[in-house]
Amino acid sequence: MERKVVEQLLAATSVRDLTSFTRALQKEVGKLKWLPVGNNDNNLAIINLGSDSAAGLIERVTNAVDAVLDREWIQQGRPDGVKSPRAATSTWFDIPNGRLGGIVRDDLKEIQDLSKNVVVTLLDSDHSDLPTVDIRDQGVGLLPQEFGDSILSLNKNRKLKKLFLAGAFGQGGSTALAHSQYTVIFSRRAALEGEAAGPLAFTVVRYNPGNVDQDKHGVYEYLVDAKTKAPFFVDCNDSFFEPGTLVRHVAMSLQKYSAVMTSPTGSMWWLAHNYLFDPVMPFRIEEKRKSKLKDKEPTARMVTGNHRRLTQAGSDVEHKSSAHLVFRDGRIDIHWWVLSSDSEDSRDKIRNYAMVGKPIIVTYNGQKQGDFPNTIIREEVKLPFLDRYLVVHVDCDGLDGESRRQLFPTTRETIRDSQIGDDLRRLIVEALVGDDRLRELDHKRKQKYLKTSSSPVEAIRKRLAKRIKASLLTGGGKEGPRSAPPESPHEHEDPAAIPVVDPPTFLQITSAVPRKVYAGKMFTVKFDTDARADYFSSLDHFMALVTPPTFGAFQGIANVREGHGVAYFRAMEDIEIGATAKVTLEVRPPRSASLSDSLDLEAVELPQTTGDNKGDAKTPNINICPIEKEDAYYSDKHWDGKSVAGVESDDESTNVFINVSNDRLTALITRAQRKDDSAVEAIRSFYLEHIAFYAVLDHVTKRLAPAQDENGDAGEAAVRKDATLINACETVCGIMEALFDVLAVGSPEAAVA
Repeated sequence: MERKVVEQLLAATSVRDLTSFTRALQKEVGKLKWLPVGNNDNNLAIINLGSDSAAGLIERVTNAVDAVLDREWIQQGRPDGVKSPRAATSTWFDIPNGRLGGIVRDDLKEIQDLSKNVVVTLLDSDHSDLPTVDIRDQGVGLLPQEFGDSILSLNKNRKLKKLFLAGAFGQGGSTALAHSQYTVIFSRRAALEGEAAGPLAFTVVRYNPGNVDQDKHGVYEYLVDAKTKAPFFVDCNDSFFEPGTLVRHVAMSLQKYSAVMTSPTGSMWWLAHNYLFDPVMPFRIEEKRKSKLKDKEPTARMVTGNHRRLTQAGSDVEHKSSAHLVFRDGRIDIHWWVLSSDSEDSRDKIRNYAMVGKPIIVTYNGQKQGDFPNTIIREEVKLPFLDRYLVVHVDCDGLDGESRRQLFPTTRETIRDSQIGDDLRRLIVEALVGDDRLRELDHKRKQKYLKTSSSPVEAIRKRLAKRIKASLLTGGGKEGPRSAPPESPHEHEDPAAIPVVDPPTFLQITSAVPRKVYAGKMFTVKFDTDARADYFSSLDHFMALVTPPTFGAFQGIANVREGHGVAYFRAMEDIEIGATAKVTLEVRPPRSASLSDSLDLEAVELPQTTGDNKGDAKTPNINICPIEKEDAYYSDKHWDGKSVAGVESDDESTNVFINVSNDRLTALITRAQRKDDSAVEAIRSFYLEHIAFYAVLDHVTKRLAPAQDENGDAGEAAVRKDATLINACETVCGIMEALFDVLAVGSPEAAVA
């Protein structure tokens, strides 16, 4: 075959180019044939399994990384015992523990060359919002006869026994075929184990809709030589095409990520860092679209994942921590970061690292498998003022195989709605609850919005609390606002760093004695030590016991930072109120005496937020916060004249933020000003109490059934909630207009009585 035909295909980046190429190829080789992908005429359902084009594209990147690891494995002599992709990159490429997060800025040059082994390039197509995307690797490559059983296969198990590859789990890059009209594949086998490099093989994949009068649906198929039934090939040298694979998705449906590559959101840069949150090795993205560059030079950037970006974020991160916890027959590592709030745009900073409504990212081998909504942070962990500042990474690399199969579908797009998914959700909540610093930071942000209550507002607050209490009693005991603030104070001073001593000299538990715990719940034990932090992640050097074991069990260790650590335990479901036990921590440094400390435990009754066994509700702790245009809450929530109210429940209180710059209320206030100041206060008080009452009950009713749209921002549920409050505003203001002369006479207390 003439190389000029291959050169024409290498240059083809649009649907029009591909149409011209197939004509030229037919003239060159004669009869062509299209074979079904996966040797399956019914492949539509399998390939269309993935609804997210971004997830399919990232699968291609994962496959490219696997090809590089496979090539290195062969070059290393096919060693046994490399049990994971991270172990592979640690052993073969000197990435510490296979974690890019540990590479500081000064050491980035050491992995720059490694990142060139996988390159994602954005090219112009026929449509500015549908880029042509190249995924090029310097991996092991393929021979022409291997295409059908590898890159064009469905549900094959070529990687199943290679534990150092990530791609054995999932449908692979085949789901990406559904999101572009044509896909072009080039591959050339590398020169390995004494054999010469192979020829350059290539094919084109398309979707054939078939005959609509005869076929129920279409089929994905690829182009082959009619004689050989294999992809086409041409002999070449490295200067023409270096060994490895190039997959080109022509005019791919990536509208949400079609911005110029350097854009912090809505771009391939954002997509890559979010979906490969903690990749096992770096790769590169290149922007070569003239339509986006606007006469600027092509740009390229290395991708190391958002885990590393957050770990190395410096002043952008106010607090970070992690916990390493037992989960079923494996382990879950949970990392979290609180973004700083020291700038005007700080509420939007989270968009650089995660979707606003889905900031809890679950990964396996660093690739996103799904996420959880921010309602976990707001409603379950009770950190409503951190929901736009807290990013959580749930690393499932240590998850046991059975749990992984139950938790993740093959599309890697979401977490299965199952018991194991509920268990994982509960573990995330308990890990975050165990970090007292999060509550302190939430309280700090809350203070930015709160004002000192005036006497009229304080009177409204007390009346409102009684109304909510009465409503909860008649409403069947719904879970309502918290009745009283927690005992622990919010003042926080960072503890002084404890210098490491080797061998260590002390290990001291610092939690209050006795540690009160709840049956079936996780609890934490804090400690100080001058031992090295890495001792506490080793079973050989650290032990944590609960005696008797029927009381509880050790669940994992949190970060030991500057001598201060947190150990996680879980109390058994069936322990009785009043039961006692003892927890012991012991560190065993090599060639030195062991150090230990113990703490008494006591099982106590779980406190209730509202109500008790006698059917009597406690008075809820509610704050009413009038918000004006000049206030931070107004701008942070992007309110306008139609906005009504917002409710934020934390572990101390329910805080009702009411827009007193609302257009309907402003008109009534203006009318009241023609009378006197007491009329203004009466109208304002009536509005505050009735809107607050409705907003709190609406919040209690709806908070257990949240929903987000696909972008993770406020979805249909939030829109419905806004509409409901706007309707409530119209109702209350309508009543006030009808009874204006009555309400505007007398004291504010009389108006709302």
